[in-house]
Amino acid sequence: MKTYQKLMLGCAAILPALAMANSAQAQANGVAISDPETVILTAKALDAANQSISTTYKAQLDQASARQAALQTEMATLGAPLDTNKDKRLSDEEIAAAQTARSPILAKMEAAQKAAQAESARLSAPATRAQAYAIEQISQKYSAAVKTVVDAKKISLLLSANSVQYSAPAVDMTDEIKAALDAASPTVSITPPANWQPSQQTVQLQQQFQQLVYLSAVRRAQAQQAGGAPTGAAPAAGTKAPSGR
Repeated sequence: MKTYQKLMLGCAAILPALAMANSAQAQANGVAISDPETVILTAKALDAANQSISTTYKAQLDQASARQAALQTEMATLGAPLDTNKDKRLSDEEIAAAQTARSPILAKMEAAQKAAQAESARLSAPATRAQAYAIEQISQKYSAAVKTVVDAKKISLLLSANSVQYSAPAVDMTDEIKAALDAASPTVSITPPANWQPSQQTVQLQQQFQQLVYLSAVRRAQAQQAGGAPTGAAPAAGTKAPSGR
């Protein structure tokens, strides 16, 4: 029942795995790199905001989670006639066979899924909007954190990690900028103004964050099914997963 809420908001468990494995100690000839997405999406303020959101909008998120659970039951019931080998799951072959036979069941399943997704989105909309507002505020504070580190480290050129093919750990200022951002803004508001709308950049960052949380949940589930210890989070240490590198 809590899966949908966890996927929407994330949790502190993914933050350590997103952090850099090597702390940047120096920069080469005044040139350094930074991964803005990692800084923003692992910010202390976003973790605090997500915790506040999970409390403030608990009722709506629980309802959205319940709706998703109900959808699973509904889909299993609707799809049962297509489950020819009775293993309680629809394989690609069984779905292909239903498509070839033009089974009306597929249309019913698609309609049920769309209805559930729309209802879940409506229920979770206030929490989603609050999270987007938190991300946007953090994004707006990134430049100030960069200036703090650039001035302190006497950096003359800071490049985006996205455009760099190779760099030694010593030139990566991502951790330093994140530390500066966390120190300056440990919290942000989760109450957007009445007419506020997220920017396109904010929407993209939020989608990246939710994808990371989803991948983290999938990997933990796979580890548990395999009988191994949960890996805890998605990206391996030292990677810049939020930026897609």
